[in-house]
Amino acid sequence: MKYKPHPGYDSLWNVKMDFEPANQDEPVENASVIRELMLDFKPPEGVEITNLLVPGLNGAPEIPVRIYKNIAVKKAPLVLNIHGGGFVSGDLDNDNIRASKIAEHVGCTVISVGYRLAPKAIFPAQLEDCLSVLEYALAHADGLDLDPEKIGIFGTSAGGCIAAGLCLYLRDHNGPKVSAQVLNFPALDYLATSTSAIQFYDDAPLVQGDGLSGVWKLYLGGFKGDLPSYYAVPALARDLSELPPTCMIVNEYDPLRDEGIDYARKLMAFAVPTELYSLPRVPHGFDLISAPLTDWIREAIYRTFKREFGLL
Repeated sequence: MKYKPHPGYDSLWNVKMDFEPANQDEPVENASVIRELMLDFKPPEGVEITNLLVPGLNGAPEIPVRIYKNIAVKKAPLVLNIHGGGFVSGDLDNDNIRASKIAEHVGCTVISVGYRLAPKAIFPAQLEDCLSVLEYALAHADGLDLDPEKIGIFGTSAGGCIAAGLCLYLRDHNGPKVSAQVLNFPALDYLATSTSAIQFYDDAPLVQGDGLSGVWKLYLGGFKGDLPSYYAVPALARDLSELPPTCMIVNEYDPLRDEGIDYARKLMAFAVPTELYSLPRVPHGFDLISAPLTDWIREAIYRTFKREFGLL
């Protein structure tokens, strides 16, 4: 396929992520170019950053979290941030830029979750870690200076899958009401048979369709002939009613594009307030680049949270 990169994003075109672990007990390392972009970070003024360990659910290992607090805001809304990495890679450094900017521009506290990774930990470990951190934050809302009535969930790539699954789980189990979910080019369907997955099968920047089934297999602990839980694979959910207002972001040159569009359309069919942004000429992970299109979509993310938190 002939690509025409959006101005400012050319540097991503020769980068490909590796989601195949060399050692089943060690997480996959991010491509060096991507890691450099993640680590090129200076905390914004007015955002205080601290690290913490949160108890795991039912005796699971402690969960590392990073808290980004807008120090000008008292009783701040909470945004739970779930990083990407194909379920097998990534850590708290993935989203320093995304999380700190949300805290700064929304006027909230963001808590980023260092959930357990596949293949060493398979589903539902990731969902349980995020649920445990959310429950901890709400139980300690006074000490963390949070407004427990204003909760947002933000997930990128594989983290978008976990975010969508968490919202489904909370709905089904009478969990706390989530004000908004933002799904940032999420992975939602394990079949990898969409038009975009085939269209970008082997030559797309960063993420290609030919690697999608492999990471799902690692996340789910193998394909065993039965349907996985829709908390693991949100595209399998047949009822999307009563889910939180949603902002969905997809990218033109991304094999995950069409499953995000399909999920957004299903949300709309169930009368869930839904914004859908399809960004032209950019690949998966484009928002690690500081450029005008990145700034533009970030404003949409901030506006979604501020609107649903009653801050507009």
